[in-house]
Amino acid sequence: MRKIQNTIPQIRDPFQSLLGHLFRDTLTDLQAEQGRRESAPRTNIAETEAGYELSFELPGVDESDIDVQLHDKVLTVSAHRAAASDSGDDEPGRRWHRLEHGHGESRRSISLPQDAADDGVEAVCKNGVLSVIVPKQERAQPSKIQVRAG
Repeated sequence: MRKIQNTIPQIRDPFQSLLGHLFRDTLTDLQAEQGRRESAPRTNIAETEAGYELSFELPGVDESDIDVQLHDKVLTVSAHRAAASDSGDDEPGRRWHRLEHGHGESRRSISLPQDAADDGVEAVCKNGVLSVIVPKQERAQPSKIQVRAG
C-alpha cells in the first residue's frame, strides 16, 4: 500500500531572507541593549546559623566601581562597567566592529529578614563575584516586668 503525502512546496522569498540576514544582528543588538539597561547582577543567597551569604556576578567590574549599602534591612549593590570603547585602552587605528560585552550601570536591591544585623557586614570581590556576608543579630529576649501593688 502506498502512502500519499500532501506536501506543499515551500516558496522562498529572497526579500524576506535578505531582510532577515540584514537585520538579524541589529535586532539581537537591540534586544541585548534593552537587557543591559534593565540589568541586575545574578545573585545567589544562602542562610547559615551565623548569617546570610549573598553573591553577585559582576564580571569585568573593578572593586572601586562597586557600591554596597544597607539601609532599613535593604541591601543594595550598584556597579558600573565601562564600555570597551570608553576604556581609554584603544590603540591608534583600532576600529571596533562589535561590542557585545555588557556595560553601564547595574543595580540589585534585596530585602533582608528582620534578624539581619546592620553592623559587621563584609563585602569581598574576587574573580568577578562579589560576596557579601550579613551576620544575624541576636533575637531580643522578652524581659519580665515586675508588677507591684499600687
